[in-house]
Parts: sequence; structure tokens; C-alpha cells
Amino acid sequence: MTETGRLHPSDNAGSAGNGGIADYFSRRWRGEVPLLELFWRDMVVVGSLVNVATTVIALLILAAKLPTWWALAVHLVPLPYNLFLYGSVLKTADSTEFPSAGMLKLGATFWIVLASLL
Repeated sequence: MTETGRLHPSDNAGSAGNGGIADYFSRRWRGEVPLLELFWRDMVVVGSLVNVATTVIALLILAAKLPTWWALAVHLVPLPYNLFLYGSVLKTADSTEFPSAGMLKLGATFWIVLASLL
């Protein structure tokens, strides 16, 4: 909380206050998560780990000679999450006065292209 008793965007309490999955997504979409945290932790670290994990699983499916469409489906599973993170970073960068917001938007664009291709 701030000195005036108001909730700060970095506080964990969202509008629902329960900290559940809906709160996780809504806080990011509303720009309540700090931009650097959203970009580095959520997008670069967590998003990349999810992409690597699904790619490895997809490759294992191919190596096991299972149907190719299974591997493709597994590989594409993180795409909605990736697009959500990308949109959240862009929205938050547009609504903040952060000096490097433009560079973070460029970095997010680079990341979404890489995440989509790999």
C-alpha cells in the first residue's frame, strides 16, 4: 500500500483478492504488474520455459513415431499464452511512463517472433 492507504499496482491483491488464475491474467491485462516484471519474469523466463518444454515434448512425440498432428498440437499449445503476454507487455508499455518502454516493446516483438518460430 502507498502512504495514502491505496493499493499499489505491485501489491498482490487484485480486484478478486483471491490470487487465483483469473487474478493472474486480469492483473497482467490491466497493467497492474510492473512492466519490467511482466517482461523479464513472465515473458522471457516463464514464457520461454513453457515454450522449451512444449517443444521438447513435441520432439519426443515425433521421435516415438506418434502422429505428426499430435506433435504440432503440443507445440502450438503455448501460443495463446504467448499472445496474451505479448499483448499485456504492449498494453502496459503504452500506459506507463517507463523510459525504456519502447525498447521493451521491441524486445517483446522479437520474443514473440522467436517463440512462434521455435
